[in-house]
Amino acid sequence: MKKIEQTISSIEVAEMVGKLHKNIVRDIRNYISEMDELKIEPVRFFRENTYKDSKGETRPCYNVTKKGCEFIAHKLTGVKGTEFTAKYINRFHDMEDTIRRGISQKPHKEKLPSVNQMVKNIKGALHDAGVDSKYIAAEVVRIYSDNGYPVKVPLISDVPVLLDCTTIAKELGIYSESGRPHDKAVSAIIQKIPVSESEIVKTAYSRNGHDGVTVQYKDSVFQKVKQWLEENRYPSVIEHRLSNGNTNKCKVVYQEVA
Repeated sequence: MKKIEQTISSIEVAEMVGKLHKNIVRDIRNYISEMDELKIEPVRFFRENTYKDSKGETRPCYNVTKKGCEFIAHKLTGVKGTEFTAKYINRFHDMEDTIRRGISQKPHKEKLPSVNQMVKNIKGALHDAGVDSKYIAAEVVRIYSDNGYPVKVPLISDVPVLLDCTTIAKELGIYSESGRPHDKAVSAIIQKIPVSESEIVKTAYSRNGHDGVTVQYKDSVFQKVKQWLEENRYPSVIEHRLSNGNTNKCKVVYQEVA
């Protein structure tokens, strides 16, 4: 099995070591220059990338491998070096554990009567939760297919593409300072734009062994979020109104999307 090599963004590295990101980029460039002179392949340590800053301008960054983090750690001294080493080791272990769990989970085929009962229970729960019938049908198809009983005849043809806040964040390059898709920032933008009830869809979800109902949005909302960002010149801070009336300031960085 081919090993999947994990990396973390230099933006996250800068946060871990308490430096400005531009200084980390400068340091990495110096390391790469030294490696080139020594005929060492820098790509094993650092890989060029870009992201969008708060003004929507493309800026350089690097994807840093585990070897790259080890290299940076050796350049740090005292408590700073120890702290960074502990942080990046924990970060990579978390990613490796996630991959290991995904690999170790072998599909288990339930007996058809059990799947039929599961479908019956879930259909009733989703109907009571107000989920539209075509999305209930899509969930039924998914359940049968995931359990090894693919539905040969298409039950639905008019189900639109739906996106949750995390997916919208990924598609538009809206990330937190730690390099994760900023779903809270997207939610904050949605609070500020006109969204009709017809553009909000309750759908079923199944994640980490848990089933339930989640809210997703049609493509028209995605386009409105994109337009809001352009009109507001990709702000670095977006206020999110909480249910208790307070506001939370979401700090945002923008990464270039494919």
